[in-house]
Amino acid sequence: MNKRIPYLDYLRGFAIIMVLALHCISDYMVRADLFGSVSWYAYLVLNALARTGVPIFLMISGCLILSSEKTDDFAVFYKKRLLHLAIPLVFWNIAYFIFKSVFGSAGFDVRLLLADLINCGTEYHLWYLYTLIGIYLFAPFLRLIVKNCTIKQLCGLLALMLLCSSIRPFINTVTPEGVYVFLFEPMFNGYVALFLMGYILSKVEYSPKMVVIFASVALFGFAGSLILNHVSSSPEAVIFPANGGYSLCHYALAAGIFVLFKFIFAKKTLLYPIVSNLSKCSFGIYLVHVAVIKGILSFIMIDASPIVSSAYIFAVSLPISWAMSYIIGKIKYLNKTVL
Repeated sequence: MNKRIPYLDYLRGFAIIMVLALHCISDYMVRADLFGSVSWYAYLVLNALARTGVPIFLMISGCLILSSEKTDDFAVFYKKRLLHLAIPLVFWNIAYFIFKSVFGSAGFDVRLLLADLINCGTEYHLWYLYTLIGIYLFAPFLRLIVKNCTIKQLCGLLALMLLCSSIRPFINTVTPEGVYVFLFEPMFNGYVALFLMGYILSKVEYSPKMVVIFASVALFGFAGSLILNHVSSSPEAVIFPANGGYSLCHYALAAGIFVLFKFIFAKKTLLYPIVSNLSKCSFGIYLVHVAVIKGILSFIMIDASPIVSSAYIFAVSLPISWAMSYIIGKIKYLNKTVL
């Protein structure tokens, strides 16, 4: 049995809650009619924090996979990891396709299912599984790199990745119109940088002073997200430029949270049994929660203010998704945690 790493379980539990929270507020936070209201500012703050969910999942995966000697054997790694990912990917694509055919307006057309299967899935959150496939294919090669480089050298590689995927886009966002930096645009995918960053941050021991520095970095990312999204929005249109998957703000905030959790939750606490279970169920919760949210909206939604409605959706969807994940986790090949 694999030994549990407490701070990674706490991070995984935090990340799945952030993903769920984001999907509970996403339809409300982009409503221009709410701009400037108390609800909208609450969404602005929640959005900045919730966007760290997927980055943290990728960092956890990078920490574990790039640290494992099992990743050295390409054939074994591909067989194990891709199989554990491919079966849930096909199963949940079919499940959501049937769900939309029965409860939505989409007809049952197998051609549409096949088209979605080779695109990014039959439901919006399944894109992550397709992204993981690409990262898993690259992971053994990246493992060779981390084995033969120092942490300092890996930080240099990470900086180059961030320059391409996050720093350059950030510069293009804040510079005057007409000024655009194209340099290095096609070189690296920013999600791979998160994968590598998780490995690097997991290998460092942090003093209280370093933790304060990373907490400051997190605050910088949080404030940057708030400011960029606020100044770009108006009563005419809500535009969140800091929401991009490779946003520099998310890198900063996710890195700070990762280090804080590593420092604070190095050992188990009284809540660990609950957190550990949430962590083990996180993959199932991720896969099923969109169906649960749509079911709530269709059948048991309340008539309330936006912020109360969002809180209600979250409060109802979390335990239902958790319970469903626990049950589904009993099924062979659908019970493997890849988040």
